[in-house]
Amino acid sequence: MKKIIRSFLSGFCFSVFGIGGLVAGTFIVPFPLLLCNKRNQRCILSGTIHYLWKLFVWLMCALKLIDVKIQNKKKLKQLRGNIIVANHPSLIDVVILVSKIPRSICVVKGSLFQNVFIKFLIRHVYLSNSMTPDEFMNQATDCLTNGYNIIIFPEGTRTVKNKPIHLHRGFAYLHLYSKHDIQPLHITNTPHILGKGSKWYNVGDKTSVYKIKMLPTIRFKAKKSNSIRQNAVSVTKQTKKALFIA
Repeated sequence: MKKIIRSFLSGFCFSVFGIGGLVAGTFIVPFPLLLCNKRNQRCILSGTIHYLWKLFVWLMCALKLIDVKIQNKKKLKQLRGNIIVANHPSLIDVVILVSKIPRSICVVKGSLFQNVFIKFLIRHVYLSNSMTPDEFMNQATDCLTNGYNIIIFPEGTRTVKNKPIHLHRGFAYLHLYSKHDIQPLHITNTPHILGKGSKWYNVGDKTSVYKIKMLPTIRFKAKKSNSIRQNAVSVTKQTKKALFIA
C-alpha cells in the first residue's frame, strides 16, 4: 500500500512539473522574447526555470519522496562561469542541480526541444547536444563568459550500475576552448530510484536521499606539444578519475 501511495504522489509531482512547464512556456516565455534583448531573455528565462524547478524539488521533498543534502551548499550557490560535470544516477539529476545552482543552464538531448511540456520553456535558454561543434563552442563559451554555469552529464545517459563508464569529450574540448574551470559534482541517491530503465512511478517505499558532493575544481594546463585531441583525452581521464574513482 505504501508503494502505491508513493507512486501516486510521484505521478502528481511529475504532472505538476509537466503542466507547470507548459503554462510557463505559454504565458511567461513570450513576454521576455518580445520585450528584451537576447542576453536579458536568457537571464529571465533561466531564472524562471530555476524557481519553477526549485518548487518541483521542494514538492518532492515535502511529500517525502526525496531529500537533498548538499556538501558546501553556500559554495555551490556561488558558482559562476563553471563547466559543471556530474555523474547521472537518476531521471531528476538536472532538475535538482538547476534548482540548487542559480544562473545555470544545461546541455540537453535535442529530442527535449520537441517535448510538448517543456520545449517552449527551454528552447531559448538551454543548449542542444545536436548542435554542430562550432555552434556549441561559441554559444557555450558566450554563456560561460556571461557568468552562467553549464551543466553537462558526459556519460550521455543515466549511469548504469556495474557497466563500464565512458565519458564523451565535449566538456573537455569546451574547457580547453573557453579556459573556464571544470567543477565536478558527484551525485548519489539512496535508495536508488528513477535510474536507467526505471519507471517514473517506481520510487520505492522510503525517502531517497540525494547527496551532492563538490569535488576539487579542475584547471587543466594544456601541453603545447600535444594535439587538442590528446589534451582533451587527458582532461577526460582526469575528470573520470575524480568522479568515479577518487
